[in-house]
Order: sequence, then structure tokens, then C-alpha cells
Amino acid sequence: MKFAHRYSHTLESEGFPLHWVRCAISYRQLKKCIKRIRDELAELGLPPEILNHLWLSEDVRDSIGKSDTSIVGFSYSFLSCPSGLAPKLTFLIDPNESHIPESLSAETREYLRVLLGTSGKQAASSTSETSVSLAQHVVVSCGLASGEMGKSFVSASEACKPIQEVEIPLHSDSEFFQILKEELSILHDLQERERKELDSQVKHLRDSLVETISSHLSWSRPTLSTWREIFRLYIDSQVFFSTDELDSGERTSTVAHQQLVKFQSSLSENNRYKKLGKNGRVVLESFLKINFVLLQSLKFQEINRIALRKILKKFDKRTALRAYPAIPLLEPLLARNVAKILCQTISQELLSIVPQITDYLCPICLSISFKPVRLRCNHVFCIRCLVIMQRAQQNQCALCRREVVMEATSDNLDQELLAFLSTVFPKETRIKQKENERAARMDLYGNTYDACTLM
Repeated sequence: MKFAHRYSHTLESEGFPLHWVRCAISYRQLKKCIKRIRDELAELGLPPEILNHLWLSEDVRDSIGKSDTSIVGFSYSFLSCPSGLAPKLTFLIDPNESHIPESLSAETREYLRVLLGTSGKQAASSTSETSVSLAQHVVVSCGLASGEMGKSFVSASEACKPIQEVEIPLHSDSEFFQILKEELSILHDLQERERKELDSQVKHLRDSLVETISSHLSWSRPTLSTWREIFRLYIDSQVFFSTDELDSGERTSTVAHQQLVKFQSSLSENNRYKKLGKNGRVVLESFLKINFVLLQSLKFQEINRIALRKILKKFDKRTALRAYPAIPLLEPLLARNVAKILCQTISQELLSIVPQITDYLCPICLSISFKPVRLRCNHVFCIRCLVIMQRAQQNQCALCRREVVMEATSDNLDQELLAFLSTVFPKETRIKQKENERAARMDLYGNTYDACTLM
């Protein structure tokens, strides 16, 4: 299936909102523009074969004025202007070069001979009629100042005349890039509106979630534990971004969809969603809906980004003007960071409401920091690990290496954090307390200590 058909089919079948589809890149219209550009070049005697044969590479253009090699060939560049991008097709020729390529049409060769005879005089400007001769389609500029067209062209020696630039004004290519620039601007505005809308929905969902797990309710503790487990599964699923070494970075829409479905399936295990109550399930459904809308946005960005690359490559293939990737990057207008911004919003507004145990682990034993001792350097360790360090006369903090361990006393116990951990992580703190008590008894009675055994 050709990309044009696949592109149209994707826009119609993926369930994108109608106003999204209307803002998508008009791939077929741009293809028609490319055909008009090709026809316009053919009328000027510049088919792709001629342009490819006489094209000046970037290295050759950079060598102008630095070597004795004669310069004859075409170049294509862009200027930024208030109305958009201004493309320019230019023919560069050394006035000292008497040989005009035979590959050019007779009309074109004759006109170039006229240019050489004018010694750099400005040619007549083009008229608005389409039936005029090639000489009326061409503008000559000699000895351009630095900064014009992005470069200044000089002769190989002071005795030589300056390189002449013949500007061949085209109309269809300006239309092509103007359409593309406008459509990308519309897409950018659409993304901004959708981002703000989703951002508003996330903040509204945050208020609903806070209300659902409000700490003053008697049943909030099991609800909080359930939400913590749900968000842990969501973080582990790494739906839109991966932190794994092998595939780190932003995920494609296909992989993101697989991860989101996997997360949704994990919610059905052990009937986790049923433990939330009626209001909690409504909040969870809203959370899933936001993620699926974000996934749709990612798909829409991807297909438009592919369409952008495809149409620029087709432009180069059909016209031989080599605009891609030399064209000033238009792709940043299709912001890749929309998903990243929204994921950060979800993390800050939602995931931070429900504390995760990974944020309160002792950096030594990697279990919950109960009872938490805050050293003068502000680093927190569980009391068991601190006792072990003091017994071993290890005065340096395990994280910052400051000598603050031996000075710690019971006054360093963080009572506020202790109360918080006991309230939010009751199960984990009870387990850690039992482990600490058992370790203390082993210190008293030896390593062989275990539970009492009746004889």
C-alpha cells in the first residue's frame, strides 16, 4: 500500500477527533504542488537529470574562492522572511569559464552566453506572464555581499571576476513550502490546545483523587494502599518512557499501546480496581482515559511526522532540488515533547499524591527507613544501619562522606518522618520493626538466636 493511501486510512480508522484530522498535513495537496514544480522546471529546461548532473555539493560551494577550479552548477537555499520560507534556485558560474555545459538546453546556453557578455549587469526582471522566454525568468546577481543568501562568493584570485549567481525564480516551490509551514503551524497550535486541555483534566483528577483518599476518613488507609499499588504498577509499566538501559527514551505509539494494555490487564488481577469503591473506580477510569488520549496524541504526532519526512524526500526525488535535510528544520514544530510534558504533569500532580515506598528506603539496607535517623548532613538512615556504623566506628556518612555518624544521638530521630511512615506504610513499618527487634536480640544472645523452641 502506498503511503498516501496508508496515511489517509490511518487518519480515518484510528478514531482521531475530526478537528485533529482537519489539521493533519495535506499530503495529497503537497504531492500536486511537487508535480507543478517539476513541470515548471521542465519548462525552463531544467529536468531532474540536468540538475543532478550540474548540482554543486556543499563542499564545492564552500571551496569557492579557495581554489582555481572553475565553478558551474546549481544550488538551492532558503531565506527566512516574515511570510515564511523563501526558497531560491541559483545557477553559479565563473565568468572566466568559457565552456557552457552542453547538457543545458540551447535556449539556456544562449542566455548564459548573454550573461557572460553583460559582465555582471543586472538582467531584466521577470514579468507576471507565464509565456515569456527563459531570459525573463532569470535574475542575475554578481559580487553578493556577505550574509546575502547565507554566503559571499569571491573569485579565486583578485585578477578574476567575481562569481556570478543567476537566480531562477520559481513560483510553485514557494507555494509548496508556504502550505507546509502554515499546516505545521496549525498542528503546533492544535498540540498546545490539547496539552492545555489534558493538563486541566489531570489537575481536576488530582482534586478528585485527594478527595477519595483523604486521610481523615476511617477507610482511607486500605484505599491509599490500593492506589499506591496501582501507581507502582503504572510506574513499572513505563508506558510512554523507558528507563531501561537497552531501550531508554521515548516509546513509539505501538510499544506505548502494548504497555498501557499490559498495565490495564494487571489491574484486573486480584480485582484491584474493586477495592477502590465507587468513587475510586470513577477516578481510575478517568486516569486511564487520560492515558489513552495521550496515546492518541502520540499516534497523531507520529503519522504527521512520517508524512513530513516522506513529502520532503518525495520533493527531492521528483525535483532534484535537494531541500531535505538542508531545509531549515520544520520538524520541531511537531513538538516531540508533548507526551513528555504531560507525563511530567501526571507524575507531579497525581503520582506524588500517593507516596511510594521507594522514596523512603534506607540507602544501605534498601528497606524502609524505620526508625529514621537524620544526620547533620540531612541524609536519612534506618536506626539499625546507623547503630551498625557506629559500632564499626565508621564516622563518615555513606552518601556524602562527611564525618557526622558518631555524633548522632536519639535527638537525631526524625519524629515527624517516623509518624508519617507509620501512618502511610503501616505494613512495611511493622515488618521492619520486627526485623529490628530480632536483630537486637541476636546481638544479645548470639547469631544462633531464633524463636523459642519448647522441649
